[in-house]
Amino acid sequence: MNAKAAKKLFKRYLKNECTPEEIALLDRFLESYQDKEVFLSEFKNGEGLKKDVWLKIESRIASSKSKGFNLYGFFKYAAIFIGVLGLVLLFDYLGQAERTDLIMDDDAIVIKTGDNATKQILLGGKETITDANGNLLASQNDNQLVYHQRELDELVYNEIIIPKGKTFQVVLSDGTLVHLNAGSSLKYPVSFSPSEERKVFLEGEAYFEVFKDDEHRFTVVADKMEVQVLGTHFNVSSYQNETAYTVLAEGSVALSLMDGGDRPIILKPGQKAALEGEAVKVSQVDVKDYMDWRSGSLTFKNEPFSTIVKKIERRYNVTVENTYKELDSIRFRGTFGNETIEDLLNTFKESAGFEYEISTNKILIKKP
Repeated sequence: MNAKAAKKLFKRYLKNECTPEEIALLDRFLESYQDKEVFLSEFKNGEGLKKDVWLKIESRIASSKSKGFNLYGFFKYAAIFIGVLGLVLLFDYLGQAERTDLIMDDDAIVIKTGDNATKQILLGGKETITDANGNLLASQNDNQLVYHQRELDELVYNEIIIPKGKTFQVVLSDGTLVHLNAGSSLKYPVSFSPSEERKVFLEGEAYFEVFKDDEHRFTVVADKMEVQVLGTHFNVSSYQNETAYTVLAEGSVALSLMDGGDRPIILKPGQKAALEGEAVKVSQVDVKDYMDWRSGSLTFKNEPFSTIVKKIERRYNVTVENTYKELDSIRFRGTFGNETIEDLLNTFKESAGFEYEISTNKILIKKP
């Protein structure tokens, strides 16, 4: 177990979140402090925290006595744990604990229906979407909303709004699967018309797995772009005040500008088309870097910190204020999985050298 893993485990231990298997691992990794005062003397700051940590250990000891727990073994392991991790890591975590804990807003996913009604969708739920007459339009299965094809006299649109901190999937009435990223919205017909092209409107980011239909092309309208396909897999990003782009994974797409402009640009798999000003720049990219968000990963590919901050805000549903402006132009590479926002910030902190404070769901980045 490396230092990073051990630090995470000790955090869980302090919060009483360890499983029996993790406790056993902790026992094997710790070495003893037999003297309370010696243990407390190692902490340089935070008198209340010192006592809290010790009380947790004493509580564990008392519980273990009644079960024949080897106290010497527990304390023996404690010293190795602190020695291997290094007190700096432990103190760093305890120092952060003095800040106000991050409070994540639990915003719901919202559906706006054709009759101007709204409905909340909770992840893992079993909601249904109906029209004004009570007819079933869509049903939720955990983190996916599936629309059912119906014959309608006219196109009726729904809009789904995904808050920051969440992702969701929608299966359109033609079978097209749409993965929606945090902070995005998609407007789409509840049932496509057999006499018209399939067209949806995106703000934010989505990955499309389009159901092939040679007679009805599929068009995504995003920012100033129109991405047209018959059947393919591609990613479109059009967040406000950010560069809009599309990345093609499979098949082919034709990208056009809304103002007409030049003839459509045909993309091949592995290509990215980015809207830069009034022009489109095409480049070869690693598709995986643009698709990892679907599995919960957060990937930075030589990106400036100013861009990374926006991704952090969407991923964790927080507001970041960066007063250390020298950071904005520094570029970073890396991939994060299920790390907490504190783990992520500490990783950047070690690389770039800044300080930060957390208050409710706001993060302030400061020059050291």
